[in-house]
Amino acid sequence: MLPGVGRADDLADQFRAAHREFYDLVKDATPEQWRAKGVNHPEIRRGNEDEGRPVGTIVHHIGNSYRNNRTRSQAWIRGEDPPLPTDEANRVHAAENADPDQGETLRFLEDQAAETERFIRGLGERELAASGSFVTGTKTVEEFVGEVLPFHIRWHLGSIQATWEQPAAR
Repeated sequence: MLPGVGRADDLADQFRAAHREFYDLVKDATPEQWRAKGVNHPEIRRGNEDEGRPVGTIVHHIGNSYRNNRTRSQAWIRGEDPPLPTDEANRVHAAENADPDQGETLRFLEDQAAETERFIRGLGERELAASGSFVTGTKTVEEFVGEVLPFHIRWHLGSIQATWEQPAAR
């Protein structure tokens, strides 16, 4: 076995499990659920404002984050440290994807998940040890794909669940 391969497979399996949990929640959303205004995760908050983005926009955001997180990891592997993600970038994404088509967004989410899983499975020891800056501090690629990425998925999964648990979203 090549160095890092077993760890990379474990990380890819963890990612796939988090993604499947998210995808299985949102894949059969009704049009009303898809357009429901999101609320915060019941236990995780950033600031004092509610999520506010429609569920479909949040789903698109997750697919977009898969791509962005691959790009960030690839930059770290090359020895680069790209600028940190910003709230402004999230606002621009939300404005550009205010009412995304459900079918297209789900396909985008699945395509990005497949690419991310392949990327993670291909990581070796050197790539897993590469590091760079993130909003939560310096991370290795291994920490980024093994901790930050699944946390982000489950954070938004909890937000969507909380949104749909509201009486108006049922």
